[in-house]
Amino acid sequence: MSAQDRVRDYGLLRPAYGSKCEPQIVHDPYPRVIDWGMPEDVHAGDFTFTVLEAALQAGASEIQLTPLEAFGEVSVHFKIGSEFIRQQPLTQIQFGFIAILLANIATPSGYRSESPPLIRYFYTKDGRQYYVRFSKIRVADNNTAILIRLFVTEEASQSAA
Repeated sequence: MSAQDRVRDYGLLRPAYGSKCEPQIVHDPYPRVIDWGMPEDVHAGDFTFTVLEAALQAGASEIQLTPLEAFGEVSVHFKIGSEFIRQQPLTQIQFGFIAILLANIATPSGYRSESPPLIRYFYTKDGRQYYVRFSKIRVADNNTAILIRLFVTEEASQSAA
């Protein structure tokens, strides 16, 4: 078994039966998710990858998630080009799914220069290879947000061409 084959084994991160989530994206003029398409019996990993891959589908390089306690929701912004575009908000439970799984799927930043960080690659339905990193940031209103950076690999870009 090659290293590439082992990387594709997501274990419990994604359900074996495929995605139950079907987000609805409109273009007005920027791509916007208007419905996350999350059924009640969704698998946490399924929903997490749905959000990440909806952002990739929209052309986003980053996702900013900001919990808004006063409203009981989490604002979602995709960075498309140089703009952060507001998306359909998440519930606190949906945010919890993502927050819990990020530690398991994200590539560590890696501060050691002697060894490269382990990169966990994932694949979109159309075969694009990507990985994620995340950090905690402060936003303008002094709230704490999670910033998820999406990296599509060169290998995936070349094979898609």
